[in-house]
Amino acid sequence: MNAQKLRTKANRLRYKTRDGSLAHRVLTMIGDRHRWYDWGHRLMILVGDYRTGSYDTPRGRDLWYRFADENEAHGRIITTHHYADVRATEGQDVSWRIFDVQDDGGTVKLGFWGERIEHYGISRRELALFRRWDFWECRVRGEWFGLRRWLYFKGLHAAVYLKKPFACNEVPPRGSGGYSHWHCEIRGKHDVHRFRNYTWARDAKRVQFEGVR
Repeated sequence: MNAQKLRTKANRLRYKTRDGSLAHRVLTMIGDRHRWYDWGHRLMILVGDYRTGSYDTPRGRDLWYRFADENEAHGRIITTHHYADVRATEGQDVSWRIFDVQDDGGTVKLGFWGERIEHYGISRRELALFRRWDFWECRVRGEWFGLRRWLYFKGLHAAVYLKKPFACNEVPPRGSGGYSHWHCEIRGKHDVHRFRNYTWARDAKRVQFEGVR
C-alpha cells in the first residue's frame, strides 16, 4: 500500500472514531500531509485539544452551570461541559452561567450565558465550584500542570521554524523583508538562497519574489 492510499484509508477510518480520542489522533497523524520530518505538527495533534476540526492549544473545557429551581442559596448545582445540554433547555425558564476559557487558556471569564457574556459577581458556592473546575478541569486535565501546553508550543515552534534535513537552512538577513522562519531549502552549493518562491543572494539587501515556476 503506497503512502497516498494509506492516508486516504486513515482519513476514512478517522470519521468512525470519537473526536479527540487516541485512535482519532493516531489516524489524523497517519493521514496528515505534512512532510515526514515535520514532527512539530504531529506533536500538536498528539497533545492538543480537538476543536472545530483541528487540534488547538490545550486548555480547560468551558463549564456551564445552573441552579435547580433557580434557587441559588440551596438549589442543587447542575453542571455540563456539553453545549448540547444547554441548547436542550432553550425556550424554558432556565438561566445558565458559564466559566469560559479564552485567549488559549490565558483568560477566564465568568458570566451569564446568552447572546453574549454579561459579567457579574459570584457567591461562595460558585467560588467553590470555580476552584474545583479550575484545578481539575483546567490545570490537571487540560494542561497537565503545564506540561501539555509546553509540549504543544514546542511542537508549534518546530512546525513554524521547520528545517529541511540536509538543506542549507540559511535565513534572510534582518531588514531584508524576509522572516526568521524562512529556511533555505536548497541542497548543495549555491549562490542564491530560496524559500518557496522567495530568493535572496548572500550580498543582497532585499528578498525577491519569483512567480510560480
